[in-house]
Amino acid sequence: MKSTLLVYCCAALPVILVGCASAPIALSTVGPGPASRPVVAKEDAKGYLEVFSAREKSTEIGFNTYFYPHSGYDINDASGQSVRFVPNHLSDMDESPDRVALPAGTYNIVARSTWCGQVSVPVVIENGNITVVHLDNEWFPPSHTPSNELTYLPNKEAVGWSVQP
Repeated sequence: MKSTLLVYCCAALPVILVGCASAPIALSTVGPGPASRPVVAKEDAKGYLEVFSAREKSTEIGFNTYFYPHSGYDINDASGQSVRFVPNHLSDMDESPDRVALPAGTYNIVARSTWCGQVSVPVVIENGNITVVHLDNEWFPPSHTPSNELTYLPNKEAVGWSVQP
C-alpha cells in the first residue's frame, strides 16, 4: 500500500512542478495613473513604461557591498509577438528601472514579481504619459484609493492603476 502511494506521488510530482513553473500568473490591465503627468507633449507619438520588477542581488563590489538592480522582462505586442527584452538596469550598480519608450497601444509584459514569481501583465501605453508597474513590493498607493482603481497580485499587493473598460 505504501509503495503504491509512493509511486503515485513520484509520478505526480513532475507534473505539478512543471505546471507551477511554466505559466506566469495573469493579471488585470495596468495603465497610466489618474495623476499621471505628461512626460512629453501629447502630440508625441509615444508613451513610456517603467517596470519595478523583482530585484536581483548583484555581485559583491566591495567590502560586503551589494546593489539590487531590477530583473529584466519581456515586452510582447497584443498578438503575442516579442517586441523587446528590457534588461531593466544599466549596470550591476544601477537600482533604477529603465524607462522604455513605446508607441501608444496595448502590450503584455512578462516579468518576475517579488512574491508571486513570473507574472503576465497587460499594459496600456498612452501618448505622452507613463505607465508604471510595481512588482517589487515597494509601492503603496494612496490610502484613500478605491480598490477597483488598482490592479493586484494574488497576494493582494497593488501593482498599478487599473484600466477601466
